[in-house]
Amino acid sequence: MHFMPVTMDVNLNDLPENHYLVVHPLNDVPEEKIDTSNLGPMAMTPSVKISLLSLRAYLVLMMGLVLHHVLDLAGLFGHHS
Repeated sequence: MHFMPVTMDVNLNDLPENHYLVVHPLNDVPEEKIDTSNLGPMAMTPSVKISLLSLRAYLVLMMGLVLHHVLDLAGLFGHHS
């Protein structure tokens, strides 16, 4: 396997079959970006919806526990012995 330097002007049709042209992303031609403004909501299966809802519930519960711990450290719930 051979690599050709990127500083050379190379016609991609002239490359032998066992050669590869390596181009750094900063030197490459910019690719066209996808326009997401026309996309609608993504279809989700029931298992995906349940997974995302359970993740949301878990995160809300963890934030509540952190808030409770911070308020407990601040002494809002009284003195523990």
